[in-house]
Amino acid sequence: MDARPLIQALPRDFTLTLVDVGSAGGLNERWQPFSPILSSILFDPREREASGSFGRGEKRVYPVALGHAPGEARLYLTQMANMSSFLRPDPAVFERYGKKSRDAAVASEELVPIERLDGLADRDGFRADVLKVDTQGSEMMVLKGAGQTLKSVLLAEIEVSFFQRYQDQPLFAEIEAHMAAHGFELIDLLKLKRYRSSNSLAVRNAAVRATDRSGQLAYADAIFLRREEDILSAASTDGGASILRAAVALVAYGKADMAARLLDLGRDLLPDGQAEAVGKALTVLRRGLLHRLLGRA
Repeated sequence: MDARPLIQALPRDFTLTLVDVGSAGGLNERWQPFSPILSSILFDPREREASGSFGRGEKRVYPVALGHAPGEARLYLTQMANMSSFLRPDPAVFERYGKKSRDAAVASEELVPIERLDGLADRDGFRADVLKVDTQGSEMMVLKGAGQTLKSVLLAEIEVSFFQRYQDQPLFAEIEAHMAAHGFELIDLLKLKRYRSSNSLAVRNAAVRATDRSGQLAYADAIFLRREEDILSAASTDGGASILRAAVALVAYGKADMAARLLDLGRDLLPDGQAEAVGKALTVLRRGLLHRLLGRA
């Protein structure tokens, strides 16, 4: 995506603050086109030390884990590192899915210091516009320590599970209810992942239609947007900034139609000409995508 027309249509000092909890590997590629206007705040307990700074075009890294209260928590380190969690993997569940049982086996345990997102945000003075949480089952723990932070969040990406891969793991319905209680609506499920059942016939994929997928739906990234009326209410007190920040976040997630709708609804809350400038950038973005798709045909 070439985000330059959109960036150029925004106020000169426009900044979008992204808080990424569980940022192993760095920012998702969806955010690269927006790096000039992004203030990235990353949390990864595997980092050795804090680094970077806050601000437009900057990246700040916290080498800590987050939870619902400060203190210590037991981290279960699994054979496959990216399945490690503050919740113990359930072997009775994983044994149904072939090698997943080996991958999720606990290799060691360690006590890890925990902070609350609200505490760090208050101490260091940052406000999140976009929140991403991917912590292998402990997402609710992070959210319960982020009640104040959620008040400024316009869009959130939360990994959700559809069955308990980890012991006492909150499932999708509980996460969705929690986000709804804080003023968010589910707008999409991305990267749906399925676990294939182990069986003596070694059957993996056998479908009537090419689009069918084997396996049980295990987890996905749920995308939540603050309710339109709440975004507009916030925009009425911040000169329309909430509309612009939500619009940019929506474009990053491929929801330009929803961004355009916010511009329509909040046109009178934006400075003169701002809605038209951003709207024109969105139509340029649409044409650019169409041209790229046609070029691949």
